[in-house]
Amino acid sequence: MPTITSEKPDISATITSPRDRLPVVLWTAAVILTSAAACLRPDALLPAARATLGPFATLAAIIAGSVLAGRLGVFAALARFLIRGQAPRAVTAASVLAFTALLSGLVNLDVAVVVAMPVALEAARRHGLSAGRLAVAVAITANAASFLLPTSNITSLLLLGRTSLPALAYLRGSWLAWLLMVTVTAGPLSGWLARAGTGPPRASSARPSLRTALDLVPMFAAASAIRAILAAGLALRGGLAVQLIVGSALSCAVNNLPAAAALRPTGTAGLWAAILATAIGPGLLLTGSVATLICRRIARNAGTALSAWQFTAIGSVLVPAQLAAAAIGLHLAARCADQASTVSTAGGPGTAGRRVLLGCGLPRGARVRRESCCRGREHLSCGEDGCRCAGPCPALCLFRRVIG
Repeated sequence: MPTITSEKPDISATITSPRDRLPVVLWTAAVILTSAAACLRPDALLPAARATLGPFATLAAIIAGSVLAGRLGVFAALARFLIRGQAPRAVTAASVLAFTALLSGLVNLDVAVVVAMPVALEAARRHGLSAGRLAVAVAITANAASFLLPTSNITSLLLLGRTSLPALAYLRGSWLAWLLMVTVTAGPLSGWLARAGTGPPRASSARPSLRTALDLVPMFAAASAIRAILAAGLALRGGLAVQLIVGSALSCAVNNLPAAAALRPTGTAGLWAAILATAIGPGLLLTGSVATLICRRIARNAGTALSAWQFTAIGSVLVPAQLAAAAIGLHLAARCADQASTVSTAGGPGTAGRRVLLGCGLPRGARVRRESCCRGREHLSCGEDGCRCAGPCPALCLFRRVIG
């Protein structure tokens, strides 16, 4: 089975390139913002830097780990497993996007674009896919999928630094939203990519580079300065939909990294609105995320143009659907979690004190008779006249198990 990764990484696929002006822009913005913070809020600059350091240090450690994994061939092996050499175009496109989403969700957004983009361009060359379209699809997918774990996106780490949400509670809220969002992203994009196209004249491959970690320095300085200037933070108002729209617009207007540094979420709903807006919202504009600019640089090095207007056109269709799917997933996960209840049963030898954790329809702390403990996919419905079995448990309530 042929591999789709090149053995000669002769072209730099990192954000830093001799022809790339982005590092200059990042350092210029960092110097300007730091100078402004030093003049306007000198006493707040150092505390803001200390508060911002943790997320950036975590991301640097993740990048360092990904460098080691890349040198050990972990990503190449995963790419060979997911992307078959003789697969149809639609399957190849879906495999590339699944590979991208997994890297972004389980590892990190910036690692995902550095690893997945060269793989995608080589897949486009081998399978006759449009390289430009595939570059757009990878950039949109990588950004949108970067909220599965707290460490998937540095914007999530910045937002979580302002509030308290345990990692397990975060994952309980994110997993279903992530699955639904990836589905509504990969499906339409795979169909769009399946049309015949022309691959790039040459392909590049790159492993994660420690130079990517060096690019975090100006980002850290800029985020610290913004946090010092806006010490009180910006709070999104309104319902979840309004907060998603406003947060996405802010992320596109000023880039998601400064937006995350400026936002101060209020409540769990506000936190998730900010996380989704800074992860999915940048899919509307090429400049909305530094990761998208990395994708553009890798594509350019491979002789492929990542079209800004095409990126915005596809994003304007997908981003509302992605936000809606993620919001539905959050709602369903929260509903099932809220309905998960511990029930004490009584009656019959050996059953005293036995607890049954049910996913649906039972008020917390309700006491029921032994014969009311339903089996299979049935759940308990409790009212004034007591509790009884009430038919199939809704498919998304997955928390039924016997404990204690």
